[in-house]
Amino acid sequence: MPTVAHLVGSYVRELPHLEQFIQRDLVSFHRLARHLRPRLEAELGHEVEEGAVVMALSRLRDKMGERRAEQEGSPLWGKIRLSLREGAVEIDLQKTPGALAAAQQLQSLMKGGQDDIFSLVSGQYELTIITSSEYEKPFLAALRKEKLLHVERDLSLLYLQFPSELLYQPGFFDRTLSELAWENINVFELVSTLNEMILVLKSKDAARAYDLLRRKLKPAVAGKKKEE
Repeated sequence: MPTVAHLVGSYVRELPHLEQFIQRDLVSFHRLARHLRPRLEAELGHEVEEGAVVMALSRLRDKMGERRAEQEGSPLWGKIRLSLREGAVEIDLQKTPGALAAAQQLQSLMKGGQDDIFSLVSGQYELTIITSSEYEKPFLAALRKEKLLHVERDLSLLYLQFPSELLYQPGFFDRTLSELAWENINVFELVSTLNEMILVLKSKDAARAYDLLRRKLKPAVAGKKKEE
């Protein structure tokens, strides 16, 4: 049978921004408790004291603080390397056997330079290609027989290179994305490999996102310049 604490935690996780407000101690627990009581009582089938809800919220905030302190105290976070690449475009296609075959041949059209950008993501029904802006026209020409869904231009890629051990620490992806969401920075696309997380952003947001994550995720290297 669910408890007040369990349900309160579930309700807060449904609203990521509420979790951020609680972490920053910007919420009146008594007002939030009054808001949550009807829902809690309906699910539990009995009256719930406001104090019990306040206590559950307080304990939840403490757990968030402990989790954040544990993350910030881990030496692995200090090993994250950030770099920013500008000039990218995203091409979205309907997935068919022909489209997949055509997309897999696109790299033959590229110069093979160190600065080339190419990522192919195959979903269940769609294909997403992220590449350097200079290849937009030849790629679209090569894909002209396929069903084009969308083209998004003026993109930048923010790379986070990290030790693979971070993948086994809960909260890495969540914390990175929530820091950006709190500052109203939209992540247009996310691509990951074993030791890299690649955030696709509109170019107007890229520099601000880089500076924010440099400060929030690895403050010890806040003075480093951007890697090219």
